[in-house]
Amino acid sequence: MRAFALVPACLAALTVTAGAADLLPPPPPPVVVAQPVGTGWYLRGDFTRTFFDAPSDGLRPDTYDPDRPALVGLRLNDTSGGGGGVGYHVTPWLRLDVTIDQRASSRFAGFSSRSAFATGGNIETGRADVLTGLFNAYADLGTWWGLTPYVGAGIGFSDTHVNGAFTQTACAVDACDGAPGIGPRIAVLRPSRSVASFAYALTAGVSFAVGYGFSIDAAYRYVGLGPIKTGADSYGYATRLKDIAANEFRIGLRYDIPGFGDVVRVGSNPYGN
Repeated sequence: MRAFALVPACLAALTVTAGAADLLPPPPPPVVVAQPVGTGWYLRGDFTRTFFDAPSDGLRPDTYDPDRPALVGLRLNDTSGGGGGVGYHVTPWLRLDVTIDQRASSRFAGFSSRSAFATGGNIETGRADVLTGLFNAYADLGTWWGLTPYVGAGIGFSDTHVNGAFTQTACAVDACDGAPGIGPRIAVLRPSRSVASFAYALTAGVSFAVGYGFSIDAAYRYVGLGPIKTGADSYGYATRLKDIAANEFRIGLRYDIPGFGDVVRVGSNPYGN
């Protein structure tokens, strides 16, 4: 009987406890924190080492001198350069960017002879620098251990500028060019000239995210750069090299531009209640 007498007392205690819980203050509101969100845009800067392929002679047929010999032994020295650009992440795997690259001056040279170098020959030489502007598209192929390989291609323009060009004859026998004596003759200068033409690039590389929006980017690029031409000298002749192309190795830094921040409620219930 005493046990049944305690039941009303327990029910009363539970009622008091529930009422006290209703009087507790509400939980604090979630903390609002601005988290940076990327804009999709990025900046890049690159150092380039350029290894030119051997160019071809762009000699045109000359009705006044049909026996003019073509250049042989053509070469264009390796050089270095740098550039930069701005790009955009279209999707997680597709990027687009626009780049400008300037390569330092490089010496070119070629040789010719009307006697197959038996009595003498000529050298045509000068310095050329190449500027390119390219619109590029890249496909990022996934990320493993922080490394993201990619392939890409680009099209745009090149501007090749020639300066310090000249041609010079050297005689191995007396009067090989009609003037008495042997040895080198006085050089004939050829005017500077710039030529703009179509350019393209094929790229394969890998990037590594180092944090704070920065990524190290290393790539191989094959570029087609168009022709190199000098102005005509006092005899009406000029040097023309065609099919300029190069293998390039680039290393650079990309920076993903952060956004102004997106409001995220830290501490809120993810289930919405």
